[in-house]
Amino acid sequence: MRTCVILLPGLSSRLLDRLTSEATPVWFTNLLVKGRAAIRPVLPAVTMTVQATYTTGVGPAQHGIVANGLAGFRNPELRQHFDMSSYPEYRGNVSFWEQSNALVKFPRIWKKDGRRTAMLFVQSSMVGAADVVVTPKPTHTPDGKTISMCWSDPADLYERLRGQLGEFPLHHYWGPMAGLKSSEWIAAASRFVWDELRCELQWTYIPQLDYDLQRLGPEDPRCVASLSQVLGLLTPLVEKVHADGGRVLVIGEYGMTPVHRSAAPNVHLRKAGLLVTASIGEVDYGASRAFAMCDHQVAHIYCRDAAAADAAQQALANLPEVGRTLRGRDRAQAGLDTDRAGDLVLFSQCDAWFEYRWWDDWSQAPSFAWNVDIHRKPGYDPTEMFFDPTTRRIRADQPQLIRGSHGALPENEADWPILIGAVPAAGKIDAAQVASLV
Repeated sequence: MRTCVILLPGLSSRLLDRLTSEATPVWFTNLLVKGRAAIRPVLPAVTMTVQATYTTGVGPAQHGIVANGLAGFRNPELRQHFDMSSYPEYRGNVSFWEQSNALVKFPRIWKKDGRRTAMLFVQSSMVGAADVVVTPKPTHTPDGKTISMCWSDPADLYERLRGQLGEFPLHHYWGPMAGLKSSEWIAAASRFVWDELRCELQWTYIPQLDYDLQRLGPEDPRCVASLSQVLGLLTPLVEKVHADGGRVLVIGEYGMTPVHRSAAPNVHLRKAGLLVTASIGEVDYGASRAFAMCDHQVAHIYCRDAAAADAAQQALANLPEVGRTLRGRDRAQAGLDTDRAGDLVLFSQCDAWFEYRWWDDWSQAPSFAWNVDIHRKPGYDPTEMFFDPTTRRIRADQPQLIRGSHGALPENEADWPILIGAVPAAGKIDAAQVASLV
């Protein structure tokens, strides 16, 4: 039976249980009758790690995707798979949102059974991941402009989609304008691919919930309305799948928890003399003894040697926002005992998240701190969703604007992601088991 998997970041029982019957499409009500299960999240519970786990059936110690970013300065062999066509001086050190399938060290589940597969807007999908791929690959011009473009396999697929749907609305996919338009385009493209290319397995990533949950927080009633909107825009795709005799699985990548505080580990590492900046105010990775790659609620601390790890652990020991610190072999407790992970791995408290910055004087911030600039920043920056029209820059110095985050293991299972449309025997599964249901 042909299968369409729809990935909804932020979908949890807590959010779903607030959805009224009036706001629920018939197809989704029927899918709930087939069954739902809580998914114990893979750690860190962030986009690229989750997607690699769902599509391989193994955790990050085996597939190697330890976060949305990878530290090339620590593992130079990774650089051969980084896209160095823009900002190579930055991306060669720490690079977020790398798209190469070669960075995933374990085979995808469909490589074992030979199913013809499509991946739409799923990360780490470029070159050989699946038979059909569509993923954003914008062009960055020397004057700082970003031109919307997608990479596709077959090569002419994006041109066909653009002819049908218009240009992919990149500026609605991330940044201050991130919103429903990008999810609408992806859903429509997914229906086209399902109908025209007829793969046996299709993965579709729909980002809309992620934006509102981070901006507003999972307790805000507008997030329930956002879920209803997402289910509505998915209706034509789902109805087409069902009309063709296919099955639909709706899967949350992670749930989000409300946050009201943040910590900046790199500020503390700099004050301890472990992180060194160059004259231009950027990290000097060669001279630094420790650096934190921060991604939502996880921070990978890369240390030069054991003495530096001792000093880093001491410098970060009293941060109230830190909930859990794992070092060396203890990283196996989170499935992160791999050379791609930090020597120390920090998970925040569930009501906190980690900023990537290393400065406490905002007059010393690098220029890219004030822009939407996912490839020069050596960490994830959710403040890119907030824009100050007076200064015409993002509100980078207002981390308190972030109301929801993810990455750590939520204390309450109601905040775990959920799978809808299948009935696991136990009613609860580990993230690595999703592959067996797909």
